[in-house]
Amino acid sequence: MIDSELLLQGYRLGVFPMAMEDDSIAWFSPDPRAIIPLDDFHLPHALRRVARKNIFEIKIDNRFGEVIRACARRKDTWINREII
Repeated sequence: MIDSELLLQGYRLGVFPMAMEDDSIAWFSPDPRAIIPLDDFHLPHALRRVARKNIFEIKIDNRFGEVIRACARRKDTWINREII
């Protein structure tokens, strides 16, 4: 398992881990990459309106373990046991 402090340090440096086909872990820093700065995140008015209509069920931090394991079961995935 990747130590949580190592993972956070990697994120601070702009890199993230990915499992390779041989189950080793490599660190990546794609260029270009998308970053959503959460401190200054602004929910667009149109999206806020859609959320208020209750068309979708919006959940945060819900059943993370189950979701990450399901993603790891895909044929092509960057998630292995060490990432989980």
